[in-house]
Amino acid sequence: MEFKIDKAALIQGLYLAQGISDRKSTMPILANVLLRTDGKDKLLCAATDLNVTVTAELPCKVEKEGGLTVGAKHLHDIVKSLPGESLSVSRTENQYADIKAGKVEYKVVGMADRDFPKLPNHREVTFSKVDAATLRDMIAKTFFSISPDETRYHLNGVLFECDGKIGRMVSTDGHRLSKIERPLAGPTLAQGIIIPRKGLMELRRALEAAEGQVELGIHNGHVFVRVKEVALSVKLIEAQFPPYDQVIPKENDKVALCPRAAMLEALRRISIMSSDKTWGIKLSLQKGVLRVASDNPDLGEAHEELDVSYDGAPLSIGFNAKYFIELLGEMEGDEVKLELNGELDPGLVRPADTKEGSSYVGVVMPMRI
Repeated sequence: MEFKIDKAALIQGLYLAQGISDRKSTMPILANVLLRTDGKDKLLCAATDLNVTVTAELPCKVEKEGGLTVGAKHLHDIVKSLPGESLSVSRTENQYADIKAGKVEYKVVGMADRDFPKLPNHREVTFSKVDAATLRDMIAKTFFSISPDETRYHLNGVLFECDGKIGRMVSTDGHRLSKIERPLAGPTLAQGIIIPRKGLMELRRALEAAEGQVELGIHNGHVFVRVKEVALSVKLIEAQFPPYDQVIPKENDKVALCPRAAMLEALRRISIMSSDKTWGIKLSLQKGVLRVASDNPDLGEAHEELDVSYDGAPLSIGFNAKYFIELLGEMEGDEVKLELNGELDPGLVRPADTKEGSSYVGVVMPMRI
């Protein structure tokens, strides 16, 4: 194997590969990136941890056909450090990669490409074109409330539903829930799929610089996203997501219209005095006023009052401030609706204004303060 390639193109392929490669695996080859000359003047650059796989077909000048695998992070760091705008890579005896750029030469230990796991084939997938910014936004607005508890694997990802016109993503960790709906002409799904946390992280990275439309498809237990020459596949979680509609309160009649940015800053300030473990704060609603307070025996106390639009009965309720901070940080617009019922009932937050066909809602369970 021998090829010449543009440095920027190879870095683009290695950027995603080094994030996916699994250096902690009992299979050493999963820490490597596959480099294989695939057809005329194309380099296949691929990495997998057996659950998430990225493949990139990069333009290059092939001198000799063949393949090799090399440590992904190590290779990424080497290529970034090389001078000039192009480099050459060749396979030498004993599966070494010989990397040259200008007067710099590296000989890097590699492994045979024949031992690399079989990759999911994105060419078998039926793709739909979707808006990259919409997909990126939906992931951002649900990612933070995924459960980190691996024993509850059905909550270790985001539920994705789509009827071909409207896309919906939902996540919950049992203490809070986020649900986003956006117009999305994606694949029509008979039932929802659960995309795992690491897969969503890599989808976000793949979509970072994407503009316009990207391709989205579901095939054989995987979700596929194709952005130009890069294809990412994520193995889905095979589990039943809880019935989220039952968690979203329908009868919260105490509705306050609150300034989003001011409420966010107040929560950040007052939570400084809350417990590091529980982040407990108390929200008290009275006519025209929302009071945010924290009383910590070890540190002291703090409170702040916000002018809000509210004309209902007084109510005090405890919450985890972090849950509200993360939720409000993802919301847009100047005002949000805070919808409450009783001190033991979940609170609901949504933007005051939403575009047609779009909605975003967060549910937070109360806590005793």
